[in-house]
Amino acid sequence: MATGPDSPGFGEGFLRMAQALGLDMSDEERGQDLARRVALMREGLARLYEIDVSGAESPSAFIPSAYHHSDSPVGRG
Repeated sequence: MATGPDSPGFGEGFLRMAQALGLDMSDEERGQDLARRVALMREGLARLYEIDVSGAESPSAFIPSAYHHSDSPVGRG
């Protein structure tokens, strides 16, 4: 997938985004550097979407420890 600053539609969308964010795009060299960096980030993010995680099980957000409710200070007193 071509996502570089030279790909069709990238420049137009990038300028709209930059203007919406209030970025100063008057320095052409600086603007091109920023566009190149954004394109590199987009390419990296596109690779993340290609990773197949369908067989992976998400880790538990909470793993109970040996902590018992009777030890809890909540509700005492």
